Formats: sequence, structure tokens, C-alpha cells
Amino acid sequence: MSEYAKFTEDMIKTHTILVPDMLPIHFRLIIKIFESAGYKMELLQNESRSVIDEGLKNVHNDACYPALLVIGQFMDALKSGKYDLNKTALIMSQTGGGCRASNYIHLIRKCVNKNYPQIPVLSLNFSGLEK
Repeated sequence: MSEYAKFTEDMIKTHTILVPDMLPIHFRLIIKIFESAGYKMELLQNESRSVIDEGLKNVHNDACYPALLVIGQFMDALKSGKYDLNKTALIMSQTGGGCRASNYIHLIRKCVNKNYPQIPVLSLNFSGLEK
């Protein structure tokens, strides 16, 4: 099993955490909660064709279309030049349910580790999946 970059407590002050535009109303609320605890977060708004192209480039054909879009949105944002790649992290929700969305984080980590191994990917879950 590959080792991935870990998000440390020190990174709370230095890193911007990118949030996918998957559930914008819910994620906006979650962002406010995190920001009140000192985290710097940004809800991604990139919705161009390059999001789809990046998803197609970085996800195998067995992934569902929403996974392709989320991963494409992250990769498009990282390639945009807007972010300091040494001070950026990503976050993805994980339910642990039957939907393949619980596996998005593993697909994201695989893709990010290949292209940007210094970028941590955080799991947002309430069931201890990352312990």
C-alpha cells in the first residue's frame, strides 16, 4: 500500500483546503464550521470543459460520472496556477455506505499522489473510516 501525504495540525494555519462543488449547499455549511475552527477552505467553482477532460484523463472507465467530475475538478484546480501546491490540501466526504462515493477518496489519492505527492487528501466522515 502506498503512503500518502498526511494533513498535520500545523497545516491548519498554512494550507488552503479545496472542497469539491458536489453538494454546494451542504459543503458551504461545512466550510463555515471548519473556518470557525481556523481552517482556510475554498469551494471550487471551476465548471469548464477542462474539468471533464481532466476527469477522463485521471479516472478509469469504471468510475461513475460524479467521481469523474469531482476528480476532474480537483485536478483542473491544481493545474490552474491559482494555488500554492505546497500549501494546498483536498477534502472529500466519505459515507461508508453502498454508493461508490465512499471510494472517491482512494481514487483522488491515487491520482493526486501520482501528480502532486505533497498534497494531502482529507476524509470528511463521521464514522471513523480513516482511523
